[in-house]
Formats: sequence, C-alpha cells, structure tokens
Amino acid sequence: MGSLKIMTISVQHEGCWTSNLGDVDASTVNYQVYPERDYLRSRITVYPKDKSVVLRMKRSRGVLKINKATSYGDVYFVDFLNRYRDSLAGWLYDKEVMFLFNRIWRGTETWGFVIPRDRVSEILGEVSSYGKLVNYTLEDFKLNLGPRLSPAERRALKTAFSRGYLDYPRKADADTVAMELGLSKVTFLHHLRNAYRKLTVHYLNSDLS
Repeated sequence: MGSLKIMTISVQHEGCWTSNLGDVDASTVNYQVYPERDYLRSRITVYPKDKSVVLRMKRSRGVLKINKATSYGDVYFVDFLNRYRDSLAGWLYDKEVMFLFNRIWRGTETWGFVIPRDRVSEILGEVSSYGKLVNYTLEDFKLNLGPRLSPAERRALKTAFSRGYLDYPRKADADTVAMELGLSKVTFLHHLRNAYRKLTVHYLNSDLS
C-alpha cells in the first residue's frame, strides 16, 4: 500500500448543483450516503446568506429535495438530498478515501482526503470524467493523535469552526452557535476555551520537542 498522502483536488463539475451557487462560499459540514437508494444527505453552510442560492439549488438537476434551510446570522445552513450517482462525493466514497473537507467557491469543488500513495494516479485518471480538474496538491500524511478533547469540547469547536465563528470577521456570533448546540452562551464558551487551551498546550509542547 505504501505511505499515505493528503490529496486536494479542485474540480469544475458542470451540470452539478455546485456549479449554480455563484459567488458564495459553501462548506460541507457532514453528509450521509445511501448508495442503494442513489442519494446522499448533505449539510452545508452558505456564506453570505442569499435566498436565491437555495432557489437555484432546488432547480438543480442533482438536488432531489431541500429538507431545511435555516438562517444563522449571515450564514445559511442547508440540509438537502442530492443524487449519489454521478456525484464527486459518491465517486470518492466508492474509492474509500478518508475525507477531510469539502469547499465550494465560484462553481469549483475542492475536496481534501487521505489516500494510499499508489492510488494517486488512479484518482487523477478518473476524476476527469466528473469535470475539469483545475488543480491538485499532494503532501505527506502524518498521524498526530493530538490532545484528548471531550465530546462536548470537540462538538463546540467543530460547530464554531463550521459556522464561521472563528473567522474574521465572524460569520456567526456566540449566541447563534450556542443556540444551535442547545447550550447557553456561557457553557458553549466554557467548552470552546477548554478546547483552545488543550490545543495550545499540545501545539507548544510539539513545537518544543
């Protein structure tokens, strides 16, 4: 199998719902796959908030159903079903890669994932059937177990990141993120700061070693 690589591909997938988003920044929070039913359930954030994006998604060929579109500050959180077959997400799932992130910007999908080094050529050879490969990068995957965050700390950090709370300027405030988590603002900030502290200690110790 050889060493593992972090691979990032940027693809323009014409005819896909991602090509209809326009000048918004969208990121996949998570998704569930149902290959036997030929659909995926995706949850994405869309910034800046724009109702026309949701309307364009509804009219897109690959989108089967918009389950919910919720507004959080300047961000839309969209929960929807899209077709598994002929989607980049479905193809990558079939390749059994380890997903890291997915971002959509101006009709270009960027996917980050981990694969064995000996499968890089296979990915590059097949991705063109899903669209135009704009760019790709490779770097070594180094396993770092990192600090042990509690489930509450991990959830607070993940939600804060995905909602843009950590961006500058912030795309969502603490009240908005806390409400989504079902927590008080004080409790959310407590978990988030504990996560910050553990990550900082881990980084400083690693840097000094």
